[in-house]
Amino acid sequence: MPRFLDIEASSLSMDSYPIEIAWSDHQGIIESHLINPYAIEEWTDWDFNAQQMHGLSRKQCREEGVYPAWLCKRMSQSIKPGEIIYADGGPFDQNWVDVLFEAGSAQGYAQFRVIHSDAVMLPLLTKIELDEKKRWQLYEKLKLEARRMIGSQHRAEPDVQYLIELWRLSVSMSQAI
Repeated sequence: MPRFLDIEASSLSMDSYPIEIAWSDHQGIIESHLINPYAIEEWTDWDFNAQQMHGLSRKQCREEGVYPAWLCKRMSQSIKPGEIIYADGGPFDQNWVDVLFEAGSAQGYAQFRVIHSDAVMLPLLTKIELDEKKRWQLYEKLKLEARRMIGSQHRAEPDVQYLIELWRLSVSMSQAI
């Protein structure tokens, strides 16, 4: 099974930073952590509209969050150098991983790469003989089904679980032909 990642952030602005991150291993076991934004002096950006979506406050992140340095070390132990991890935020999630590792890692960067989850999902559906439009429609239906199975969204752990379920549905659909 591919590995998946999701990040919740302080906002969608250029000054945003990660406040929650989750990732899965190859068996689908998910690890999730809140991040303490007070640990990094420059991390002051905050969007209350984003807070309404994910439901996390700066206070909660401060009280329950881990330090970026600890998290970078933990992620580096868990995710091998050169490994690809998939996220439905693609470049956004890669950017927040970069922000995290710039702030919390002595190395200054993550040794793994984040790629959009479509890159691992869509090839599964190419085995099904459908034109491109119908393949995208099928993919959208699978996304809705995976989201229905998980229910909640805009938190890192359930969003990773959603990607795992979407991958499982895609595999199942591709094997049913």
